[in-house]
Amino acid sequence: MDIAYILISTPNDTFYEQTAISVMTLRKVMPDANVYILVDKDTKSTFKDKRTILEKYSVNIITVDVPEKFNNRDRSRFIKTSMNKYLPDNFIFIDSDTVICDKFDKIDSNIDIGMVLNRHMKVSESPVKEFLNNCAKNLGYHLSFEDKHFNSGMIVVNKSEKSDALFTLWHELWNESREKSNGTVFDQTSLNEANYRLNGAITEIDGIWNCQINRNCKCMPYIHDAKVLHLFTSPKMHIHDMAKNEIIKSVLEDEHPELDKILANPKAAFHDVYDLNTDFYSVEMSKTPAYIFLRGIYENNKKLFNFCNSIAKIFMKFGSKKN
Repeated sequence: MDIAYILISTPNDTFYEQTAISVMTLRKVMPDANVYILVDKDTKSTFKDKRTILEKYSVNIITVDVPEKFNNRDRSRFIKTSMNKYLPDNFIFIDSDTVICDKFDKIDSNIDIGMVLNRHMKVSESPVKEFLNNCAKNLGYHLSFEDKHFNSGMIVVNKSEKSDALFTLWHELWNESREKSNGTVFDQTSLNEANYRLNGAITEIDGIWNCQINRNCKCMPYIHDAKVLHLFTSPKMHIHDMAKNEIIKSVLEDEHPELDKILANPKAAFHDVYDLNTDFYSVEMSKTPAYIFLRGIYENNKKLFNFCNSIAKIFMKFGSKKN
């Protein structure tokens, strides 16, 4: 089995460490898999000192020429949207911010290209529907095909005319969208437009193949049987224990007991999750601009938030008296 990653990184970020952790977990369950890591020459030049741990896991480093003018994010997207040119005919792509929990057996080899729905839900149900729609609308693109917007964090590819056509169009549209916006753009916007133009070239696969651990994601039904946990590492969002930079960076050290503890049972590493909003109104409210606005105030301006909170208390007190 051929597994691919894309790594564009400097010592100032944690993408190398994230990739190392994902490959380390992959090797535990699939020791014989062929692992390919696509990089640019600048990234490869940093593979020294502590940034050599990937060599322990018998990976194949493939250096891809990318436009010098591109920033690191665009270099990563440039390679991602054309990676079929540099890899074996049939492969599985995995994002770096992942933990591999089980071997990749029972995957359908008859599909041309397979992905999991973004946030495990159709667009009409999505809490980020407005954001995704704006991204597409600004480029004159379609948001989805048949209410499905796919996440590109895990892609199953079996070479065919259909999969080749998707990559060709995806790369063209990504370049086009980058020029239209005069800057960095998301790769999923162009991916889903390509899928729309090709009348649904992408086949939906089970959520266990890309279990997305994020706010307002319908990930709970898939965690138990998940093959891949997709962690969405973010400085402000520590849903999974692995999302903490100090844990991620520790993989480069000789010993990393906290990391080892997490990887021993990654499906239970949610120690910073304080609550599950399972009632309909709490979940729906958390999707609204009002909630997002107030949450931003709470994070960035506590005095203003306390003032707003005081006003809310007055309204609540007034309302309770009326009742």
